[in-house]
Amino acid sequence: MCECRDSSMDVKTPRNVYLSGFYKRSFAFHTVKNRMPVILTQLIDGLARRKVEISIEFGDRSAEELKMVIGELSKLKYEIQTNKPLRNLTSDAPDIQLYNEYIAKQATEEGHATYFNTIWLLTECYMYRKIKEVFELTSSLRDFDYFQSSKIEAYEKSLPLMTQMGQYLVDMLQDNSISSRDVFLSLLELNLWGNKCDLSISLGKVAEHAKLFDTASLEKFVLVNDSDKIWEAISDKNATSDIVDIVLDNSGYEVFTDLCLADYLISTKLAGKIRIYVKTIPWFISDVTMSDFNYTINQLKLSDISQLKELGHKWEGYVKNGTWSVIENSFWTSPFEFKYMESISPDLYKQLAQAKVIFFKGDLNYRKLFGEINWDPSAPVELALQGFHPSKLCILRTIKADIVVGLKEGVAESIEAKNPEWMWHGDYGLIQFCNKVVQIN
Repeated sequence: MCECRDSSMDVKTPRNVYLSGFYKRSFAFHTVKNRMPVILTQLIDGLARRKVEISIEFGDRSAEELKMVIGELSKLKYEIQTNKPLRNLTSDAPDIQLYNEYIAKQATEEGHATYFNTIWLLTECYMYRKIKEVFELTSSLRDFDYFQSSKIEAYEKSLPLMTQMGQYLVDMLQDNSISSRDVFLSLLELNLWGNKCDLSISLGKVAEHAKLFDTASLEKFVLVNDSDKIWEAISDKNATSDIVDIVLDNSGYEVFTDLCLADYLISTKLAGKIRIYVKTIPWFISDVTMSDFNYTINQLKLSDISQLKELGHKWEGYVKNGTWSVIENSFWTSPFEFKYMESISPDLYKQLAQAKVIFFKGDLNYRKLFGEINWDPSAPVELALQGFHPSKLCILRTIKADIVVGLKEGVAESIEAKNPEWMWHGDYGLIQFCNKVVQIN
């Protein structure tokens, strides 16, 4: 079925070029050839299995429209597998023009914009945006979250870990014998490994991650640990802002660890306000939307587990009194690297510039921060950000794509010699920091 062998080269991605499915020995190629079609197949199968349930919830018309949706998703799968050009999006959503202009730009520069040949970031974001458009073009299913059942399953299977994490937070907030710095550094590592729970990498399957709380055994897999620098920034009493921004990644256990960290910052007065950024549409299967955030808080409030119930009510209070604000912005679901944010979404850039520190979570944010380029692994973080310096940046990510910067010389090469696919599975983590801030006009 796949015609990619005619349009791809059997080589690793060269240094300093964009990641794409053109290079067969890359995670981008593996994603476009294997992972993306499987994700679509699973989505199609899930919709077919749940058609009665969906028609009951969304009305009789939805049953007929669901047939159209499944047909369009099958067409999208075929186009990916046969390396067709990316088609223009056609819905009336406000981000559609930006997508179409970007596709046209890439087609002009490359002579085509096909799934295997254009930038991987565009290819993958386009697939998820196209899935959403298929539902947008219906009358009954526009607001249906087709990934919701996977996210609910992930939440439910994460309850033992969340209970352990919640108890740890409650205990640390009551124990004055442990320094704030030590607790913060511990929470940071727990937060890092929460990023391993990514349904787009596991192809929608909810895996068990019982060892994620054992950070001591995982310490050797943290290739860069700038936790001390992050502590200095977060505890800076001379900072002109007390706002901390967190750009979320996955729902389930990871967002719970994000909220534990946010709670600790507020409870210890390391921050006066937390701004939490979520996606506007279902994204990369498990990314957090406003609905997912609200679901998490509500489920915690209803929990039979006392510490989870306590945290749910506490966190709801933070939202109600404005200590936490949850913010949607369509830039997060655009195909653009963050170096373009100031020109494409200046209001968002200015908002981020108000923060004392910004936490960026996860692999997709990492790819966008560093421009989807196959950097030399020892390239400095500051250089690879390519001018994106709205505030001090804290970047936490388990490595699930073949892009990495800021490593010591020889580290990447040493690991790759033992395992050529070491950057594909989230086994290694990064806690990175950039202190550079460029004031905006």
